[in-house]
Amino acid sequence: MRTDLTFWCGVLSLGLLACAAPSSELPDEGDKPTIPDSARCTLTKPRVGGSADSDGLAKAPAQCGQTPFAWLDSPRLGEVNGTDMREEIDASASRVLLALSKIQIPATVHDVAVERLSYTTQDRGTLLAATSLIAYPTDMPKGKVDILVVLHGTSGFTDKCAPSNVKDTRALVAALAALGYAVVAPDYIGQRAVGGPTGFLHPYLAGQPTAIASLDAVRAVARRLALPDSSLCSGTRFATVGGSQGGHAALWVDRLWPYYAPELTQVGVVATVPPADLLAESARALTSTVPATNNVVAFFAATSGWYGAGGRLSEVFLPPLDEELPVALAMSCDPGDKFKGKTIGELFQPALLAAASKQETLRALSPWGCMASENGLTTTSVKRISPASPGYGILYVTGEADTLVNTEIERHSFDTLCQQGMRMQYLECAGASHTKATTWALPEIVQFIGDRFANLPMAADKVCVRPAASRCSATP
Repeated sequence: MRTDLTFWCGVLSLGLLACAAPSSELPDEGDKPTIPDSARCTLTKPRVGGSADSDGLAKAPAQCGQTPFAWLDSPRLGEVNGTDMREEIDASASRVLLALSKIQIPATVHDVAVERLSYTTQDRGTLLAATSLIAYPTDMPKGKVDILVVLHGTSGFTDKCAPSNVKDTRALVAALAALGYAVVAPDYIGQRAVGGPTGFLHPYLAGQPTAIASLDAVRAVARRLALPDSSLCSGTRFATVGGSQGGHAALWVDRLWPYYAPELTQVGVVATVPPADLLAESARALTSTVPATNNVVAFFAATSGWYGAGGRLSEVFLPPLDEELPVALAMSCDPGDKFKGKTIGELFQPALLAAASKQETLRALSPWGCMASENGLTTTSVKRISPASPGYGILYVTGEADTLVNTEIERHSFDTLCQQGMRMQYLECAGASHTKATTWALPEIVQFIGDRFANLPMAADKVCVRPAASRCSATP
């Protein structure tokens, strides 16, 4: 299957060691909250909804025929259930990795610790344990650090595919933390690294569950750093960076943050090679056999169960694929051999292919078109609540030679999102493939995030202007 299975891998490389796993059992909702008392850190109680603009979604977030549910407004959101895999990384190692990535090296590069957290999030109104990497400086004076969220590309669809098990993911968060951030890299819902099986497939390219887990991972950082063995605290400020599936997820964090975690303060977002217009990307992949066709296979096969439509896959796939594909996704992090080389006519039901000939016809096909439409940033019914900060902004990165996420579609996505009121800056890396666009733009990404934390407004002549492809700073 053609997916970006090692999207962040190769960006930086450093071997880290894993050790014993924590428990992922959650206390009952009625028990006393376990937010730790801390003489050093001020901890902010998590809030969900709480305003006229946000309560409607918080109370009724189900879509596309799902069984109704409401988001829990629980003090346990972001609670740390346990940690494992602690490793100390010397600043000299991070200097080398930052230099190889052509990232401007600051005067101070920090020693860091990398750990894995088990923390509490929720899914469809039920508390759930999830896992995440966290990296933070160990040699900074006592005080506050800002939080950087790093969201991964496609890595598989089940617990054993958790990116926190991959050494290159750990290297990435360590190097970014060496710049002075507390970095958190969530394993998405359905990709729990430790503590027992989640019990269902990762809802691939579903914006809501991934954004919720990511925002609760931000909450977990504050609780982890407040524990007695840390000298740091985190405030409520955070920024989000993601590539490919992670770019799509980063845009969903931007969309849902004011609804789901209004006590936090997001300062900006970087989304690289995101399938932001999921409806258009899906229609393209259903009208001709392209690399993204396999991602659409995974989207319907993995995500249908989250919507309660897992028993209806015969409406999407030709038999016996309707039964075989979910099993294949559960058995392997790269299950492409099950349908490698198959054309759209050998994979999908004719009615779905016919509907895909027109985007509006596909959109009206329930629940499949609804799933694609509601998880697309340009077509979702979830209205955006615009951040008030003048320094807030989004960097939208594409690759000129991307053969997976269609660059022309995503150029139009950028234009559409700007027309909808999003303040964005566009960067298209000349000659860059799907994975190279991110690695070649790393210097621009780090600079953009630093400017957002400094509350610097984006240059007026770059806001919602889409220049031609140009050479990105880390291009070989």
